[in-house]
Amino acid sequence: MMAKPATNPANGHPELPPLLQRAVAAHQDGKLDVAYPLYRSFVDQNPAHPTALQLLGLLHSQRGEYAVAIELMRESLRQFPQQPEVANNLGNALSSAGMLKEAVDSYAQAIRLYPRYQDAFRNLGLGYLQLGIVDDAKVCFQRCIDMNRADAAAWLGLGNVYKRQNDVDQALRCFEEALALRPDYAEAHHNLGVCLRMKQRTAEAIGHFESARRLGLDRAELYQNLGSALVDSREIGAAIKAYQDAVERNPEDAIAHRDLNKLLWEQELLDDYLDSYRKVLDQRPGSVQLRLDYAMALNQKEAFEDAERVVMQGLRQLPDSIELKSMLAYTLEGQKRWTDALQMHSSAVRMPGASPQHHVSYARALLACQRPDEALVQAKIGAGQMPFNQRAIAYLGLCWRMLSDERDAIINDYQEFVRTYELPVPVRFANSTEFNAQLARILESRHVAKRHPPEQTLRGGTQTHGDLFDDREPEIQELVAGLKECVRDYAARLPLDTSHPLLARRSSSVKFSASWSVRLWPCGYHTMHVHPLGWLSSAYYVQVPSEITDSDANGGGIKFGEPDIEIGTQGAARRIIQPQVGRLILFPSYMWHGTVPFDSGTSRMTVAFDVVPAGE
Repeated sequence: MMAKPATNPANGHPELPPLLQRAVAAHQDGKLDVAYPLYRSFVDQNPAHPTALQLLGLLHSQRGEYAVAIELMRESLRQFPQQPEVANNLGNALSSAGMLKEAVDSYAQAIRLYPRYQDAFRNLGLGYLQLGIVDDAKVCFQRCIDMNRADAAAWLGLGNVYKRQNDVDQALRCFEEALALRPDYAEAHHNLGVCLRMKQRTAEAIGHFESARRLGLDRAELYQNLGSALVDSREIGAAIKAYQDAVERNPEDAIAHRDLNKLLWEQELLDDYLDSYRKVLDQRPGSVQLRLDYAMALNQKEAFEDAERVVMQGLRQLPDSIELKSMLAYTLEGQKRWTDALQMHSSAVRMPGASPQHHVSYARALLACQRPDEALVQAKIGAGQMPFNQRAIAYLGLCWRMLSDERDAIINDYQEFVRTYELPVPVRFANSTEFNAQLARILESRHVAKRHPPEQTLRGGTQTHGDLFDDREPEIQELVAGLKECVRDYAARLPLDTSHPLLARRSSSVKFSASWSVRLWPCGYHTMHVHPLGWLSSAYYVQVPSEITDSDANGGGIKFGEPDIEIGTQGAARRIIQPQVGRLILFPSYMWHGTVPFDSGTSRMTVAFDVVPAGE
């Protein structure tokens, strides 16, 4: 927090020259345009006056002119180092200028000069938190509270530390303490709302978000979080309005655009779908991330020529953008213009700053063109730099398959690594049928969309929002308990092999990294895909139409080994498993999988999740 001038002109302060007194008086009254020429005149006449230097620096900082402010405050400290308030204000200016490490050093200097400087401790904690030095931030905020338990801002900072450490209960306690001290603390209302949403206390979360708004908090993050909470409470119209408010306040907020347009798509409000991108790019054509997201959304709805036009507009402004070139290559692939796509991929991977993902994308295109030797070179680069990225592993294995290399069979052992389980039935239910029927009723109410998410592989169905396993509904938590048993058994049966992409990550302690439910309508299916950030992936069958049996005559099975590109007979599925209510299937996240469309008059419902080792 930036301090005001410490001198109080009402007391006369005969120790300050008259010209400087007049400058301070104007400054304290908020008349910066009056104060500035007075300060400037005095400093020009007295260039080594530490008080005048730091006050002029403070004024520049308040006007957002941080470079000048920093130099003036540093000069003041050179003239007279024993000024803890100036060191603290210098830290604030450095922080505002994005010079976080230097800001932390300046706050620490203020504390050395005055060891009980509460404001400096609080600011030091904020600096450490921004740098990700969470333990040191915690010490600073706790020190503030030890000096003054009524420091609401320190309680807010400590709550942010606990939230960063995923200790939501302690974060809640801290934010509640802050609000008990300052009921009108908008930031605390917002942060408490975030934690309440994480605890599935949606109505309370919305209430605190609304309080933050009434109290004057008006940034995009608030409306983004409010929109997500409103989706949780099935208030779709209000959620769309909140996301629109987020975009209005930060037109380049990529997450707000994605969430808004995803909701519009899922609710079949297609007249407004993608309008937010078009409007912002008309005003800000140089926004690369929005252009990429817009092009990807067009690709996902198979409007490939429109996507090409959007990308080409960006490349005319930024011809050396790797990301735009890579997106153009993907767009050309959608049009089956493989020669052009390969040229663009080749150009992208040769550019400085090319990422491993660019090499993997190039490998995919080469495989689609039946050039596995060249693809292997690119896939090795990608997988070498991202050894746990499941997409990279998937295409590396596909290279080996097309080259008849036995290493494909080693990493993609469809009999050994694809395992089925019958989920334990919770004790209060008579059998699996009864439990899953009740679970299906609960999950049905969580499916609020009218169509599949635009970015997912699902076709002809819907998917739940958020992390399903955060839902405190008893049946969902009983499901989670049973799934954990099966996952632990799967992991325990794996041998350790440090050269193997699945076995090298074997761990006795695992965690769910994502979870959701899918409702497939008749003839619905999943396209072939992998889960790039997982370790183990899954399918648990809650509801299966009666027409789907162990025979595959009516479809509905999950198939493994068929890739997402056409490579001829080598791309045939290696294993198909038919669904049954209560059956869980676990498999490596890098293994290609998708589903066979099914013929039925009723829908199929599953729960899916990804698992990663707990220590990662």
